[in-house]
Amino acid sequence: MSSMGSSLKPIDKVSSDNLDVGFDLLSNLTYMSVLSLGSLPRDQVLEHCACQRFKTAVFFDFIYLMAKRVGMEYTRAFQLAAEKARASSIKSLLLRFAASISSGESEREFMIQEAQTEGERYGNEYERSVENLRKWTDAYAAILISVTLIMVVSLVSTMMGSLGQNFIVIMGFALFFITGVGVFIIYKVAPVEQITYDADGALTPNRKKARRFLALLGPVGIAAALVIAPQFELMMGSAIAFLAIGVSLLPAGWYAWKDDGSVSNLDTEFPTFIRSVGNIAGASGVTLTEALKRIDTKSMGSLEPHIDRLNVRLAARLPTQQCWEAFRAETGSELVKRTTHMMEDGAELGGQPDQVGNICSSYALKMVQLRAKRALTASTFSFLTLPMHATMTFILVFVLEIISNFNAKLSSASAGLDGAGSADFAVPDGLAIPPGVSLPAQGELAGGLDLFGNQDMGLVTLMIVVVVVILTIANSLAPKAAAGGSHLKIVSYFALMSLVSGFVLAAVPVVTGKIFCI
Repeated sequence: MSSMGSSLKPIDKVSSDNLDVGFDLLSNLTYMSVLSLGSLPRDQVLEHCACQRFKTAVFFDFIYLMAKRVGMEYTRAFQLAAEKARASSIKSLLLRFAASISSGESEREFMIQEAQTEGERYGNEYERSVENLRKWTDAYAAILISVTLIMVVSLVSTMMGSLGQNFIVIMGFALFFITGVGVFIIYKVAPVEQITYDADGALTPNRKKARRFLALLGPVGIAAALVIAPQFELMMGSAIAFLAIGVSLLPAGWYAWKDDGSVSNLDTEFPTFIRSVGNIAGASGVTLTEALKRIDTKSMGSLEPHIDRLNVRLAARLPTQQCWEAFRAETGSELVKRTTHMMEDGAELGGQPDQVGNICSSYALKMVQLRAKRALTASTFSFLTLPMHATMTFILVFVLEIISNFNAKLSSASAGLDGAGSADFAVPDGLAIPPGVSLPAQGELAGGLDLFGNQDMGLVTLMIVVVVVILTIANSLAPKAAAGGSHLKIVSYFALMSLVSGFVLAAVPVVTGKIFCI
């Protein structure tokens, strides 16, 4: 940033939630501790931190501008920045930094200790978030099942005539509200972190294919649903629409799923790679470029092709920064991007490569371990959501079909009674009618069935289809909110949920018709 005003404004926009800025704050402190290994002056450390694309970098940019442009003392600049910080973790850090400068404490030791302390604090906050996420995912499943059962009871009560059809509409809106709140709560309690990295003009192959298929086949599926579905009855038309959309999104969802798995594997193997590079460079006294040539890439698992391409580019004497940027873009991992920036800048600015590598590797390893705990909870919830969605959809559609078939049988029976009531009842010969007893008048038999009356199933069927749409969308967003990662993962879940919804809407009426011999 080139002016003081440009820093004052973004500071007010930084979130006050500690979880929202925790990942960036830990990355910022780790980067500062790496730079401190090269004994850089304080202003250069702050200047490099201000250039990072972290939410918390704006505070260090503000401090740098206050000290270099305005001439304010660093102690006062840190205190002034702390007054503007809304997150308590950032406020306390800046105040401790100001106190450390006033006391003359070694900035190198202070930054390294603060990075370690922030890592422990962030780890505790992350684990608490994962525990809350586990509880709320269980609550989400229980709430959806309860609302579905209430919908079933409402359907049966409507058939018996004890409740009006408007109650079904009210319950549909209630289900929409409850599922919306449930998805929002899961999104808020889940740890906040950026997992994937999209470089400008460069994407991973699987991510590129996912976006291409989504752009090409997604509109085709929607158009097919809009054109074909209206030609059938509501239930079958809805089934065709779901199936068309699910099939069109399935290729994009498949590649999005593969990309997410690839990024997870790269992140898991990356701490070992970054530590090996630092140890080789430190022990041999060579540059990172030379250390990369000495690594046995065959032992690096899924990182092998990326490291080989990086070595080829470096051997061709291309600019080192562009080679590393291409490496980051090919991996598509935000963790790889941040860690390699730390490693590259720390080694180039005077830090011992082995010490820099150990700090960067510890940072990456901690993030991998924390994400593994989140993945355990999120994967369990994701696998539960699919059969839960199929079961709830099946129950709703199955009960609806039973009521529809019962209503059809009732209509036939009522029509028969109306025909029988067209003639007056005759008293058989020799049968005396007791005093005070009268025979039913014409048409009274048909009107006597007040408990089970004919119902207009059009509105009820429409509401059940709307409820299935709500459940499909909610059960696609909730697993993504729990797992995090690229937004393309929503396509994966939505494709599966749409296929399940379409299959249930198409198959259940046929099966129910066979049961009732219709």
